[in-house]
Amino acid sequence: MAASSAPKAVVAAAHAAAVAGGIAFLASDLATAEPLRRWLVGALAVIYLQRFLVTQYVMLERPFPWAEALAVGPWVVILQLAMMWFGGTTEAPVDWVVWAGVGLYALGSWMNTWSEWQRRRFKRDPAHRGVLYTGGLFAVVIHPNYLGDTLLFTGFAMVAGGWWPLLLAALMAASFVWGHIPRLDAHLEDHYGDAFRDYAARTKRFLPGVW
Repeated sequence: MAASSAPKAVVAAAHAAAVAGGIAFLASDLATAEPLRRWLVGALAVIYLQRFLVTQYVMLERPFPWAEALAVGPWVVILQLAMMWFGGTTEAPVDWVVWAGVGLYALGSWMNTWSEWQRRRFKRDPAHRGVLYTGGLFAVVIHPNYLGDTLLFTGFAMVAGGWWPLLLAALMAASFVWGHIPRLDAHLEDHYGDAFRDYAARTKRFLPGVW
């Protein structure tokens, strides 16, 4: 097994097990939420799992070390289990907030996946070797994939119900703003030099028109 295959397999298995356990809970008598809310939360959990697997096994062509797996794996398991727990125990009726959450989830999911696909297609052209990709959604913000995940989990939290899921989505956004983005920007500047500095000078990092 290749060096990055084992970490990917462990994270994928843990993620799938969490979703399977969560869906079993949503289908059980222990879940007290309306059936429609439970169905929606279960569907969103499965969709995110599928997207995660596509990202890991199709989009992600760089190495996936154990250090990253041990950070990503527990986090996605916690997120999924939290969303399904609250989605199974929130007894408020399904209202416009839930459907707005579905819309945000769809927008964020598309933004994350489409931006990664655009970049992958660009990078696979040998003529673009060593060239910084700044087209598509990356022309709007430097990190559309991070913005997409933030929108996705904010919407997921709105569907699940309660405040704790929203706090998890806020924690994810904070980790992007103060952790992942500064580290990645430093790497990109080191790798691409003036090309990245010029790009960063004219493009917001995370929120269009804000930052």
